[in-house]
Amino acid sequence: MRYIIIIFFVCISVTACRSNSPAVTVPVETQTIIRERLVEVPVAADSALMTAYLECDSNFNVLLRRFDEQKSARISTALNLGDNGKLSYKVVRLRDTVYIPARDSIVYKEIAFPVSVPVEVNRITGFQHFQIWAGRCLLVIAAIGIFNMWLKVK
Repeated sequence: MRYIIIIFFVCISVTACRSNSPAVTVPVETQTIIRERLVEVPVAADSALMTAYLECDSNFNVLLRRFDEQKSARISTALNLGDNGKLSYKVVRLRDTVYIPARDSIVYKEIAFPVSVPVEVNRITGFQHFQIWAGRCLLVIAAIGIFNMWLKVK
């Protein structure tokens, strides 16, 4: 009987109280924002090539004998041979820009928002009530044992 009480006392003293608070899970929200826009892309550079064949007459006047011109579709040119022998070649590049649709997406992850959690303070569980009751019983038994030993000694 004595060993049963000692084993019971050791088992009760070794056990611990557990936490009764619930695990809090915070909801996580993922938000995606997709925005479409037009991106301006400049077209590659254009070019023009002109080859002119000039000659002089007996009076030292410059004459345009022949010219060849190569150019791309978006270039406008003008050729002028002035009276004083000045050759003017004007190139106008027509502006051309291409707009390509683009899609941007922004992802916001883990946007936490507050969650109310009810908190109970100092709630004793049934097992804790049992431990208190068993502890009081063991204290009474120990007090009676000590009182008996004191009486035997006197």
